[in-house]
Amino acid sequence: MEHSNDFNLTLLRQVLEQSGTAIALFNRDLKSVLWTQPWQDLFGVTPKAGQAYAELVPHAPPSWLAAYRRCLDGLPSLCPPYRLKLENGDRRWLKEKLSPWHNEQGEVNGVIVETQLLDHREALAQSWQTVFDNSPDLHCLVDQQGILQQVNPAWHDHLGYDPENLRYQKSLDYVHPEEMNSTQTAFHDLTPNAHVCFKNRYRHQDGSYRWCQWTLVVLGDGQYFYGIGRVLASTTTSPAQANPDDSELEQLSQTLSDTLDELRQTQLQLVQTEKMSSLGQLVAGIAHEINNPVNFIYGNLVHAKEYTEDILGLLDLYQTHYSDPHPDISEEADSIDLEFLLDDLPQLLSSMTVGANRVKEIVSSLRNFSRLDEVEMKRSNLHEGLDSTLVILQNRIKAKPSRPEIVIDKVYDDLPKVECFTGQMNQVFMNIVSNAIDALEERDTHRSYQEVEAEPSRLTLTTLCNADKTVTIRISDNALGVPESVRQQIFKPFFTTKPVGKGTGLGLSISYQIIVERHKGTLDCRSTLGEGTEFIITIPISHSESD
Repeated sequence: MEHSNDFNLTLLRQVLEQSGTAIALFNRDLKSVLWTQPWQDLFGVTPKAGQAYAELVPHAPPSWLAAYRRCLDGLPSLCPPYRLKLENGDRRWLKEKLSPWHNEQGEVNGVIVETQLLDHREALAQSWQTVFDNSPDLHCLVDQQGILQQVNPAWHDHLGYDPENLRYQKSLDYVHPEEMNSTQTAFHDLTPNAHVCFKNRYRHQDGSYRWCQWTLVVLGDGQYFYGIGRVLASTTTSPAQANPDDSELEQLSQTLSDTLDELRQTQLQLVQTEKMSSLGQLVAGIAHEINNPVNFIYGNLVHAKEYTEDILGLLDLYQTHYSDPHPDISEEADSIDLEFLLDDLPQLLSSMTVGANRVKEIVSSLRNFSRLDEVEMKRSNLHEGLDSTLVILQNRIKAKPSRPEIVIDKVYDDLPKVECFTGQMNQVFMNIVSNAIDALEERDTHRSYQEVEAEPSRLTLTTLCNADKTVTIRISDNALGVPESVRQQIFKPFFTTKPVGKGTGLGLSISYQIIVERHKGTLDCRSTLGEGTEFIITIPISHSESD
């Protein structure tokens, strides 16, 4: 540990340790001075006094290193969200807040670093804010009345306006009169899940006009529009003088369209993630509230069964040794049908025990499935996740008046516990199994009860432990299958074959992202028309080894 005559580092260490925050101090040479245990745990390192930052965080991105340099110049800085690869091979979304560390003379003595772990949802949101702030294109958020709610710094670079001065101004006030009608038409023609491209002249702060190519999209429930514009050229009176050729416009339009597609996907994935997180919290709360009374009932049923057996045993002794009871007793025995009670009461208690067990299984499955917002990888039993999914979907699997029960075949290998995001894997299982049930139900609507009974709908879950330290989960059905043209698009965002209102086209897209991006695995779909469809999930047993 380095000591300073001007600063009591021992006292500072004690204060920081009490805070429970991931904080570290580096001197002007970016060598470690002190650190808290949470900071050490977060990066998975064991620092030594005087060890260089480059050794402790060897995969720090250039944007972080630039932020450290700014901080050493005396400016508080932020390291933007980044999925950092750690020394042990793990990857985590992290961001850092940097503050200059001054000595008593006011000179910058080093950097105080506060590191924060982000979940996937926060990382996406904050990463998009970084894009908004640093994009060279014009970004703007406009409400239904055409009022600018937010613009990015590029507006100052290209059009000379201070972004704060443009807020709450009418966007059409800056449009050249000759393009006013076409711009209004673009707004009016825009529909959800679509975008429009157009160009107009926008007024610069100096009074001249600039040709801009715009792409506009509706956000959420239609309350706001999001626009991305690229300044093409300046012009005075003749649009032809500044109008770029068609090939350039087409290229720019495609670039802006791709950017907005990414924005829309990010937005809907954030919405979907938030919905699933809220669902997880709701399910966990319900499961917790049900669990206490169920445990009370289940625990007392054991004693009730013992007490009942004791009482029935005593009654048997009375009947054996007092075979000629008082007439009143005989009359009451006949009135309550004592023989039937003695025979039915044990069966009644057994039935109640089975019911209580069933409720306990459902509660356990709900609690297991509800872990949707966990941000850390954990060693998990994938079979529990598959079984929980089947329990939750039992209402759709069991027999109905129109068809027999869907047959479930489970072929489970002896799997080790797998390092994964448990809740997200459960979400993948739920998406794939529910889609398979949809396909089976669609097939059965065209068959009679007798036909389904003769050739039942079947769902097969197979797990396998592979020699390359991965596990494979296969989920297959014997439905009608899908055409090759559909199979090739099945993981694309917003692609769905379901009727309006029954599918968003995000379930399999998000499942693919969870498996491939978050777990470094593979998700494949194989299908044969008339025979069925199979989804094949393969993920590493240890995430750090796969990296």
